[in-house]
Amino acid sequence: VSQKIHNYNYYNNITSPFIMKRIVIMIISILTITSVAAQKPTTRRIKSDSKAIAILDKAAEKINQSACSTTLKMSIKEPDSNKPTVETLEARLSGSKFYLKNKDMEVFFDGKTQWVYYPNLNEVTITTPTTKELQETSPIGFIKSYKGIYRVDFDPTVVSDKEYAIALLPHDKSNDLFRIRVFINKSTNNITKIESAFRNGQRIDIEVGSYRPIPSNSTFTFDPRQYKGISVNDMR
Repeated sequence: VSQKIHNYNYYNNITSPFIMKRIVIMIISILTITSVAAQKPTTRRIKSDSKAIAILDKAAEKINQSACSTTLKMSIKEPDSNKPTVETLEARLSGSKFYLKNKDMEVFFDGKTQWVYYPNLNEVTITTPTTKELQETSPIGFIKSYKGIYRVDFDPTVVSDKEYAIALLPHDKSNDLFRIRVFINKSTNNITKIESAFRNGQRIDIEVGSYRPIPSNSTFTFDPRQYKGISVNDMR
């Protein structure tokens, strides 16, 4: 029993904060187009570029209109490290629903409830992310909620014939995020990369693979009853 508790604490202290808060919910935000209501900014707004907004909305709508799968290559660089951590995830998306898988865990989100399953431990943690959580960890809480939280503009430092580079800058300077930069293919309207810079110096870059259609009835829920002897941590 003590070994199981040790293992749980290890995964909960290392994997969950590192991946679930900074990555999993961030990917919900960036790639699933949640329907979060826009917040009122706490500081004066600077006007966004209407053309940049239109391009971002078009890219978001393309993801939202049908279920798809893709791969996500993620690079995470901590402020005190010269070498980034690189990880590849399998992703399935359908509106606000998603499924993510890496070598250590699987994450299911049905638009309301989130299940994080650790196969090596045969353990699942169940939570209900709040609206605030979905918005705070955004790079997509961003695609639908960005209009009240971020100033949207083209990034003048990036010039490309193939891609738009659109910067999202939080109105609220107390936001942990300093900037989100979204790259969108000019020909396909696909989001190809998201770069997130945090005020503490951390960077998370996500390269998005090609979109592949999947059946709309793909599974985005987790049923613990199908896993014999599973340990369930229900945090709802």
